[in-house]
Amino acid sequence: MRLDDDTTVGERIAYYRKRRGMTQQVLCGLVGGRSTEWLRQIENGQRQVDKLSTIVAVAAALKISPSALLPGPFRSRPTGGGSVGTAPDYVPEIEAAMLRYDGIATLIGVSDHQVSSAEHLRMRVERAFVCSQTEQWSDMAPMIPDMIADAWHLVHAARTEEDRVRAYELQALVYRVTSGMLDRLGETHLPWVAAERSMYAAEQTGDPLLIAGGAWRLAVVLRHAGRLMESTDAPLAAADALRSTLDTPQAYSVYGALMLKGAVGAATLGDHRGANDYLAEASKAADVIGDRNDHWFAFGPTNIAIHRVWLSLELGDPRRAIEQAAVVPHERLPRELAERRTSHLITVAWAHYLRKHDREALSALQAARSAAPEQLLFTRRVHSMVRDMLRRERRSVRVDLRELAGFVGVA
Repeated sequence: MRLDDDTTVGERIAYYRKRRGMTQQVLCGLVGGRSTEWLRQIENGQRQVDKLSTIVAVAAALKISPSALLPGPFRSRPTGGGSVGTAPDYVPEIEAAMLRYDGIATLIGVSDHQVSSAEHLRMRVERAFVCSQTEQWSDMAPMIPDMIADAWHLVHAARTEEDRVRAYELQALVYRVTSGMLDRLGETHLPWVAAERSMYAAEQTGDPLLIAGGAWRLAVVLRHAGRLMESTDAPLAAADALRSTLDTPQAYSVYGALMLKGAVGAATLGDHRGANDYLAEASKAADVIGDRNDHWFAFGPTNIAIHRVWLSLELGDPRRAIEQAAVVPHERLPRELAERRTSHLITVAWAHYLRKHDREALSALQAARSAAPEQLLFTRRVHSMVRDMLRRERRSVRVDLRELAGFVGVA
């Protein structure tokens, strides 16, 4: 067997298990609390691995990185043509900019770059975050290399303390939004590097909200890397640091977003009580300020409701997730927050899919596609759902399902 980007999680588990000469019974014993029938169904594609914590546990038993069990970066193209799906083409250029505008830049000299003003860079940063929250990665990706270069030059050209702080603030935001994009595209190492640089730049400003925003992004990268405990501790520590300064809507927004990340981490670790406690704390912050988009966190009561559905699903209760989803007012979210609405609809689809409600799952995915098509292209869970629904498809959904499969690049 040869691994490629389309190899499923179950096929990867079987591959690495056999390479280690390990039987299904032995692996189940190392994971704990699992039957050989459960593993057989996972490896044969009859059952999906529905929790990141399970992938982490299996990877630990196989002595490999959790990322080895996940498909590689997406390189799919929609069959309908157009510019959608071209974002991955820019990854090598972004990687080159990240390498060039680091320590090596001072050694080789980079005087050939025409630097824009801080005001112009700030406008592009804001545009990049809009692209991020609407999942327009193919519009955003070409902007990133020059933004990285401009931020570096502004930092090194600063002559006053005010200019230096402003330059580091922009650099922190450039790397935060870059990390998010690379993460969505399925890159494994670059999002971590970008998140670390965002945090470093934020620390140079001394701005507690900017630092907290860096911790939020780092928590996402840690979770996707399988560092579940650290992905919980990082946002909670940052939230603790903000607790004594909750005197503005912006502070409540960032604080609440961090508590949501703590709830996500706790749920992934199977800590039901912790997840509910952190969600309750985030809810208090949301009740104070209502729905806002401070620092591009889209925090408020609607996001709390969206996370409540996700947490129920992560804690193993798809029935409850479906019931809670019925009262989430996601249609009230403005168009510029399409990512939030689409993420919610994908969660709803996954809950229906796990209960084998394929018609309802497909309907949710079609609504998600209308809101932010590129998000479906670059979401592994969507690929897994569509691929498995094709295997068990019914005549009544065959045409629509096959059309969606063609769009996301699933054979």
